[in-house]
Amino acid sequence: MSGEEVRVILWYRVPDEDVRQLTTTYSEIGEQLAGTPGMVSSELLGSQDEPGVIMVTSRWRSQDDLQAWVRSSSHRKTSPLRPYLDKDRSHPYETFAVLSTT
Repeated sequence: MSGEEVRVILWYRVPDEDVRQLTTTYSEIGEQLAGTPGMVSSELLGSQDEPGVIMVTSRWRSQDDLQAWVRSSSHRKTSPLRPYLDKDRSHPYETFAVLSTT
């Protein structure tokens, strides 16, 4: 499975007054991570149904690429987002293998 494309989903819970700053921080981190080997894309999504629920999705060429990045010092650049991880979820982040696309 290490050669399959993967997606990572991180769930955040953000107070209304912090959403704008989190969006700015996410953009700054994205600029720093541009060109990361194996990272195809990343998105910041806000729930339209539940204020303060925010999700980051990232797309990786393979599990091996993702793990190489996680072990790198570059991974620490995401630390400003960590305080907002939704710890009420049993899994505030998950990794998915792409089984099929259309």
